[in-house]
Amino acid sequence: MSNLTTQTETRRDARKKNKRRPIIAFALATLAVGGVGAALTSAAWTDNVFFSASADAATFDLQGSLDGTDWKQSDNKEKIELVVPATAFAKLLPGETRTVTLYVKNLGNVSAKLASSVEWSSATNFVVKPEAAVSDLATTLTPATTKGDSDAFTLTVKAPSDWKPDNKGKAGTIIVTISGEATS
Repeated sequence: MSNLTTQTETRRDARKKNKRRPIIAFALATLAVGGVGAALTSAAWTDNVFFSASADAATFDLQGSLDGTDWKQSDNKEKIELVVPATAFAKLLPGETRTVTLYVKNLGNVSAKLASSVEWSSATNFVVKPEAAVSDLATTLTPATTKGDSDAFTLTVKAPSDWKPDNKGKAGTIIVTISGEATS
């Protein structure tokens, strides 16, 4: 019987050892990894370099003038602030051409690419509208306070040489739009 008891105890001891092995292996692995990590951390020197950069958005502001000195925003088509004096194009006759000089200025801190359009308002009652066009407009304006930040351009109105008598006493309003696109 002592042989049987010894075998049973040996089997029980073997089972206990088998249950303990994974726990012991895990504990040893954790200690090893932690120890190596701690050794690496404490053994390495570290250093950092930081950079900072400020950023801001560009400013962009086109303004117009009738005389090249008094500048206005005039950016609402329904409430135009820059009105050419009525005498400039009053009492047009057939074949007559008249011009007026207008001005645009870039008050922003980046360049402006310019384009123009000319149209007659919907209240115009001419039977045949006179030709209206912008000429001599710069294609770009430099940023404010630099040479080239403003430009003088011409608005020309020309009545047809064969303008019919139906146009006598008629009137209309010309709308000139100078559009700008900010560029670097």
